[in-house]
Amino acid sequence: MITERQKEKARIFSTMHKEDKMFVLPNAWDAGSAYIFEKQGFQAVATSSAGMAYDLGYPDGENICFDDLLYAVRKIAKRIDIPLSVDFERGYGKTVCEVKENAKKLLMAGAVGFNIEDGLPDGTLNPLDQQLDKIKGLCQLKQELDIDFVINARTCAYWLNVAGEEEKLQMAIERGNAFAEAGADCVFVPGAMDKTTVEKLTAGIKAPINIILNGVFHDYAQLEELGVRRLSLGSGPVRYIYGQTISLANHLYNGEIDEMLNSPFVYAEANAYFKK
Repeated sequence: MITERQKEKARIFSTMHKEDKMFVLPNAWDAGSAYIFEKQGFQAVATSSAGMAYDLGYPDGENICFDDLLYAVRKIAKRIDIPLSVDFERGYGKTVCEVKENAKKLLMAGAVGFNIEDGLPDGTLNPLDQQLDKIKGLCQLKQELDIDFVINARTCAYWLNVAGEEEKLQMAIERGNAFAEAGADCVFVPGAMDKTTVEKLTAGIKAPINIILNGVFHDYAQLEELGVRRLSLGSGPVRYIYGQTISLANHLYNGEIDEMLNSPFVYAEANAYFKK
């Protein structure tokens, strides 16, 4: 059941995309990480498809089933009070009806936003007309359920490096504008890109722009000045944490235990932190 409180969260999340400033959206992989992001002051949280896959021991790319995603979203939504957006990948369905039904289940679980992407497993992009049908289907769902959730339409032109620089840019702008015209609230163009590319994207796409934190260009102030409205952290946090976990496992295997035993995050402090 969709509550008035959930509708209010959707309105809050929608408004965040319309303000004349950028917000940073951390990507969680389970209820604990989402809880931490909220407790440390973030105003909304999103899931990471990669993070959820790693959490279950799989690589990224719809290797987990929809029921796994739904279960995790329920657990996260139950534990946090801020808006929750879900990385919906390709919608976990081949038809618009399947995508809508899956989105409906995630909304009933507490989501107030979705990423829907056009990247395919073979490294190409979904035909534009088919992607627009998915977006239009989600727009219909907004009306049917009377909740203004955020549709964050993602093009993987840069992420999958589908063409040369100029062609990629034009493809991203063309698709981004088509997504917006179909009803998307925000356009997501992930990938490692320089300042000039970001500037061209924000100038060319007539919608709020979401990019992903990357090592090429990541100055918060400059990104905001260029018009980026949403900065996703992507799989960066979960990869950092799991990298630390792999290092810890190697240390433990070799009998190197001092660093873990001397952690300042002691048992009592951990229990206190996670107590609401």
